[in-house]
This record gives sequence, C-alpha cells and structure tokens, in this order.
Amino acid sequence: MNKKQLIVIILSVFSILICKGENNTGSMASLRDITISNFPILDGSDSTSPLRYILMCKLLEFDYEWQSSPFIQNPDEAPKQVAPIYSCSEEDERELRTKRLLNSNTHKSFVNLIEDKVEVIITARSISRDEKAYAEEQGVTLIEKPIAKDALAFMVNLKNPINTLSIEQIQGIYTGSIVNWSEVGGLDCMIKPYVRNRNSGSQEKFETMVMVGLTIKDFPEMQIGTTMMTPYYQIEQDTAGIAFTPFYYYKVMVGSGSTKAIGVNDVAMTKENIINGTYPYTSNVYTAVRSDIDKSSVAYRLFEFLTSEEGQAIVDESGYVPLQTSTGIRTLEGDGLQMKYSNHTITFSSSILPKRIEICDLGGKTVFRSSVNSQSIKIPYNLCGFYIINVWFNDDVFLHKKVLFR
Repeated sequence: MNKKQLIVIILSVFSILICKGENNTGSMASLRDITISNFPILDGSDSTSPLRYILMCKLLEFDYEWQSSPFIQNPDEAPKQVAPIYSCSEEDERELRTKRLLNSNTHKSFVNLIEDKVEVIITARSISRDEKAYAEEQGVTLIEKPIAKDALAFMVNLKNPINTLSIEQIQGIYTGSIVNWSEVGGLDCMIKPYVRNRNSGSQEKFETMVMVGLTIKDFPEMQIGTTMMTPYYQIEQDTAGIAFTPFYYYKVMVGSGSTKAIGVNDVAMTKENIINGTYPYTSNVYTAVRSDIDKSSVAYRLFEFLTSEEGQAIVDESGYVPLQTSTGIRTLEGDGLQMKYSNHTITFSSSILPKRIEICDLGGKTVFRSSVNSQSIKIPYNLCGFYIINVWFNDDVFLHKKVLFR
C-alpha cells in the first residue's frame, strides 16, 4: 500500500465518523452548532417553564438558580422559577427573553405551534380535542412524544382530616352525587369542588383521566380557576374545598405546604409512587413540533434530543420523573424475563407477577391501561400495529417494550 492509498483510507474513515456524529440526533453532539441566534423559539405550559429554562441554560452553557418571583408581595408564597444567569451581551439576553423563550400556557402554546409562531413546545399534556380540531381546520398535523412523567394531584385544606379518597369517591364529588365530606369519612360540611378553565393543562387531564365517560357538574364561576395558582389560593382559604393540580407544580414549584395533597385509592401522592406506577393518575409531559418541520433544523434536533440519555438527565435535573431507567427503576432485560404474545394475550415467564400494564401508541397516547395480578394479560382486539408496552411488576422492576400487534 502506497502513501497516497493510505491517506485516502484515513480520509474515508474520518468522513464516516463525521457523518455518524452528524446523524446522531439524540445526543448533545447533534446540537453543537446551537447558538443564541439560532436557538429554537420555545413555548409551553406554565408548569414546564423550569424545564425549558434549564434546557436553554445547559445547551448555551449558562448557570441558573431557583428563586421566587420578586413581583409577589410575599415571595415565600410564590411558585419557584428558574432564573438563568446570563453570560452574554444585553442584546443577546433580550433576544432570548423576548423572542426565543415564550411563556404562554398549555392551550396558547399549542395554538402558537399550529399557527407556526413557535418551533417547539413542551407541555403538561397531549393535544386537546379543541386544539386537534383547530389544527385540522388549518391543515396542520403535529408530531408529539412523551419526555417525562408527572401526575394529577388532588389537594385539600390543611385542616381537612381526609388523607385519601377512592377513584369512585372523587368521581362522585365531581358529578355531584357526593356532596358532604361526611359521606367519605370527613367532617359534616358541604364539599366545594374547584375546577380549572377549559383547555387548561390540568383541566384536560382531569376530564380525560379521571372523569372520562362521566358528566362533570356545572360549578359556579367562583369555583373555576383561571391560573395555575388559583386552586391554591382557593383551597388555602376554604376548609371544605378540593381541587387538582399537576404534581410537579405542587411539589417542585409551589412546595409551600399551604395545602395538602391527598392519596388516591390509599396510594400516597409522591414522586416514588409515580416512578413505580402505583399512583392511579400518572401522566406524561410532552414535546411537540409541526410535522412539516425541517428534519435537519436545530428545532427538530432539539425535539429529538429531549428523549436522549443526555436530554433525560436534564429532565431529571428539573425535578420531573424522566422516562429512562435513571430514575432507579430497573428493567427486566437480562433478568430472565421472557414476554410472549399470541392471540392478543401477553404472557410473562417470571416469578414476579405484573401489577399494572399501560399500552401507548407511537405518539405516546395511552390506548389501554389496567391493573393485573396474573402472568397472562388479555389485550383488546382492536389494537393492531406497533405499540409501546409499559408493565410495572413491583417498586423497582419495570418493563418497556415495542410490540407489533397483529
């Protein structure tokens, strides 16, 4: 081999390595060209703002700190926010504050994405029925995927002796069939349920997770919260009240102890119970882009990055429960577990019985969930195609698999 041939081979290998790095859309290396001027226009839910700011700080190499809003009379009662420590010019800081990092809300961020005013959104829920109808009207489709786990928490006044309610009791309270706290083991006083405004992140979760198929009672206007903090202000003053909120907002952002999160079905509302899947109302946090996005753009690469190992580490740092096993959940891959699928029945060969199963489509939307205590699980016959199966066995054993149903 002569010197010229050797140089050609070296250059060819080098080119392959470079191409592999450029195609690695799920790593920090794929975003090495990100700058302030090309940082994607990012929007989302109020409760996901800390994650969006931490993400920006990590990618642009800024420090940050958690702090309460300086505009609230008593900062100790204000929700905690992430404050970036900008190491850039005032002009660049202004660019990021006013043009790159928007703080709308869940519904408005979806509308902004549909109208092509923003490039990437991170929201507390998936697209709603109203937003999907608007997207279809505009001839737009979105790509969504889950990036973290959260939950819907129910809270009462600190003086309320109730510590847990069953699913049926919560449903009864909000349909109006249960009206007095004494009916569920509490004090003899009328229950005052609080809800959120239509299309808010927590209201949509409440309707689709808790009250699906049921008619929610019409509540007076004073019992409808229009901001994330409204339920907290209401419950702090009302010993007969009950309200709901994202767990992340309750635990990480508010965390003032001015209200009490209650359990559901005797399962406490804790991060550990979100991780092990025992809390009934666990949910996903989503990211979304338009389907017509340039797949080589920084925005799309950021969208992909969020489910990479490095992206999930940032999710974890923000206080959310990441999807990956870095949460302490171990998978059963390599632990002797075998999963067989035949005639719409999943069978596990393991000494550990599964406790709960959840099946999601490839967009992250849950299409089936059930509690189980058997090594065989019957799957609905209407499921056909590729799906993601999540199975919880106990506190630290979890299975995540992509399966083709025929």
